Amino acid sequence: MQTLPRSRFLLAATMACFAAPCQAGPPHVHGQATLDVVIEPRSLTLRLAMPQDSLLGHERRPLTAAEQQAAAAVLQQLRDGARLFTLPADRGCKLAGVEIEAPRLQPGAAAAGASGHADVDATYRFDCARTDGLRSVDVGGLFDAFTRLQQLRAQVASADGQHQARVKRPARALAWGR
Repeated sequence: MQTLPRSRFLLAATMACFAAPCQAGPPHVHGQATLDVVIEPRSLTLRLAMPQDSLLGHERRPLTAAEQQAAAAVLQQLRDGARLFTLPADRGCKLAGVEIEAPRLQPGAAAAGASGHADVDATYRFDCARTDGLRSVDVGGLFDAFTRLQQLRAQVASADGQHQARVKRPARALAWGR
């Protein structure tokens, strides 16, 4: 089997997404999150998107000291990708980077766009010894951390093709391509 160079694979995965119904972006549904999964020979990238309501129960800036503490706790939980997503031990995956976009939760963020829907996006990059044959990710840590989250929908792009998957609470394994 031939593998694509990283840049060509990411371009192909991105272009495939634009050709599919995901073109308009994920719908904003409380209690639901989307996960884009990109599997490369030695890395796994997970891009999580969900309404802020699914994390805190509201979509506005935290107002009180207690709400600010809750927002800080959510951001801390989001930074711990290795706890949110458990990968099979035989893959040798280690969390290599996390990026979080939560405009209404991050301290010092501009107050612009403070009304309407608020989404939180997080990207997790794992470096792995191998990813061949990877067909599932345990997302139980995500459900444990964010009890308002009820369902996760995923799009997966790998050298094996593209897949869609869904997992609902209380299940913990997001599986695809069986």
